[in-house]
Amino acid sequence: MRSVHDAALPSHPRGQRELLLLGLLALGLLALLQLAAAPAHADATHIDAVNFNMDVDPGSASFLTGAINTAQHDGASLLLINLDTPGGDLDSMKTIEQAELASAVPIVVYVSPSGGRAASAGTFVALAAPVVAMAPNTRIGAASPIDSSGGNLPSTLDTKIKNDLEADIRSLQTSYGRNVELAVSTVESAKAYDDTEAIDGHLVNLGAASQAELLSRLDGTSTTLHNGTTVMLHTAGLPVTLIEQSFTDQLKTVLFNPTVVFILFIVAAICIYLELAHPGAIVPGTVGVIALVLFLFGAGSLNPNWAGLVLMLLAIVLLAIDVRVPTHGVLTAGALVCLVVGSLIFFNSNAGSGGPTLSPLIIGAFAAGVGLVSLLVLRYAISAQRRPVTTGREGLIGQRARVTVPLAPAGRVKLTGEDWAARLSERAAGQRIEVDRDVRVAAVEGLTLIVEPLKPQ
Repeated sequence: MRSVHDAALPSHPRGQRELLLLGLLALGLLALLQLAAAPAHADATHIDAVNFNMDVDPGSASFLTGAINTAQHDGASLLLINLDTPGGDLDSMKTIEQAELASAVPIVVYVSPSGGRAASAGTFVALAAPVVAMAPNTRIGAASPIDSSGGNLPSTLDTKIKNDLEADIRSLQTSYGRNVELAVSTVESAKAYDDTEAIDGHLVNLGAASQAELLSRLDGTSTTLHNGTTVMLHTAGLPVTLIEQSFTDQLKTVLFNPTVVFILFIVAAICIYLELAHPGAIVPGTVGVIALVLFLFGAGSLNPNWAGLVLMLLAIVLLAIDVRVPTHGVLTAGALVCLVVGSLIFFNSNAGSGGPTLSPLIIGAFAAGVGLVSLLVLRYAISAQRRPVTTGREGLIGQRARVTVPLAPAGRVKLTGEDWAARLSERAAGQRIEVDRDVRVAAVEGLTLIVEPLKPQ
């Protein structure tokens, strides 16, 4: 089965305030998206239906638990979940299962259409409902745990997780009066059953060739919820309202993907790094803050090891320091090590138990990209430090001036449109420079230019 988891520059306080405001704006945008996803309310009795034909992961778990919540608040008499899933991660499965068990509205899981399956974590999603039905040529089971790469778990960990899952599925089937032995075998020995075997063995409640037939067969029957409440089902003639994924649900599906979460952090890291290297640029800082907020939003769904985030943030700090206090790339190398190690800790700490993980190849590739960007920034910073100063007094040295009052040795010259007092340098002592001759500025002493002839006199 698939996993049952899956040079020092001036500061700009004004720019920093703008970045803070942009960060708050990003948080407000997320809040508005949450409000936009709030369920609408309906007064008339009806049946809510939802099509769950996706992996069991944080994004889909958020969608399905939201649908369960909607059914409990919009006047629905029943929630019908049309299920077809290959499985997913354990934590998301637990989230869905808990929402099903706590529902005050009867839930019917219908494994459909023909050829569909409730595999792996989907077995638990199905059996957590008071009523489970299967369409012809569907199957359920193969719920043994494996790690995120599809391999077997270490023996001790495998035993622990299997025992926990077996106890869970045994409790579900006992609560609803269905076959415990067949359910346990789906975990213990990865057994899978087709619709005929599951119906005849009472692993599920019934079979139906279509949704209409299912609702017809359920009308007038009673079922017992997990809390012990017995409910009479009235399904005949009731309109069926389909709950579809909203824009927010689709956004969560994207943002809850570990790879997307990691890319958001890399974008945030590079942009914030560029802003720190060139204060006042604003655009990199703006993009960086927004990406960081979205990263934190998505990361919260992955059950990560937050200690890794400390190392990842330290990488940004080290990169920023290396720009201001060049260390010939030593801090940059340390930053890349922190980024790689921190990312592995942050995303892959639950790999042994089958949790969502991030490929080390992706981490390495993006770390190399960050290294390339930092190398370019460092090269620019070092060349800027070595570049001759072209402003202030130092910027006058080496420039050409024209004599307006003969230098013998003192006189006056015109430089960049301004009249300056000037004096010949010691090396030019004893010479006389006539009017309209050009001289070169060798030094600046107060308001007097120390000059030398361009050619020996």
